[in-house]
Amino acid sequence: MRNKTLLIATVALGLLALAVLWLGHEEAKPVATKQPLVEAAVLSSLQSFVVKANGKTATITKGADGSWTVKEKFGLPVDTEVRLTPLVRALQKASNHGLLTANPKRLEKLGLADSSLTLNAPGKSLTIEFGKQTDDGIGSSARYQGQPHAIRTDFTGDLDGDPASWVDLTLCAAKAEEVKSVTLNWSDGKKEFSRSAKGKPFAGTGAESIENLAASLATLRVGEAVAKDDKDATAAFAKSFQVTLGFFDGNSLSLTFGQVASKTAGEPPKTFVRAKHSDPKHKANGYAPKAEFTVPSWIMEQIPTSAAAFAKQAQPAVSPSAIPSLAVPAVK
Repeated sequence: MRNKTLLIATVALGLLALAVLWLGHEEAKPVATKQPLVEAAVLSSLQSFVVKANGKTATITKGADGSWTVKEKFGLPVDTEVRLTPLVRALQKASNHGLLTANPKRLEKLGLADSSLTLNAPGKSLTIEFGKQTDDGIGSSARYQGQPHAIRTDFTGDLDGDPASWVDLTLCAAKAEEVKSVTLNWSDGKKEFSRSAKGKPFAGTGAESIENLAASLATLRVGEAVAKDDKDATAAFAKSFQVTLGFFDGNSLSLTFGQVASKTAGEPPKTFVRAKHSDPKHKANGYAPKAEFTVPSWIMEQIPTSAAAFAKQAQPAVSPSAIPSLAVPAVK
């Protein structure tokens, strides 16, 4: 009996040892590998996308010619360098690092309803909601629309829902040394300045200020785009003046300026500009039919708005030594 009991105990111990050995050699569960946040095929065939953030919405669409425009801003061109390219690259690099949370209370704290990105490609539409940064700091928390849980991502792109921030507001991007001549044409007069070669100064009375003006207008970045029927713009162009830049390559850029009094006391007049380039294919010509544009105040500080204002600006400053002294009679 004792031998039988001993045998059973030995067998039991052997089975237990085998179990421990088996568990010790059990393969570790594979770690979930990260996946692309957005499929490469979606990004490569992207036709439009919608950014919602800060209570605003920007719809960016691709035309048949491959150009990108902002729907809410009169179909004006997108700022590719500053906005479009960085966002696409951020999406190309971004990964889905797996489950973050499915807890409803935690989901509410992530702010996933604050911003979203909808990507539209042929036969495929994907909306991703983005929230606060994850605790480990690798990137934004996110949720695929319709999913009950949030995921960890390393996406760090800038989502801006303001349509105005997506517009390329640079109407012309020439270099100052490419400007050969500057002509100012007002209702009360006209002034022309030119230089014989690149690197040479402009000639003529008052030409000292023309160099900076040529630089500011050759690379012209406007301030805001408004509708063609904007009342302020219509009133401003009722009385206008022109500045024309002539380039060494034979082309020219004609700028028509108009001003309307500010509605706020103490503020400078509101200025608008229309640009027309001699090259029909120049980007400035594509802007004109779509919207009117304001001019930043720092540019208008350099532009005399009349011949009288230019003459006053060109007057040489009187040095103290040139002021005659008055003889004061001695007090007896």
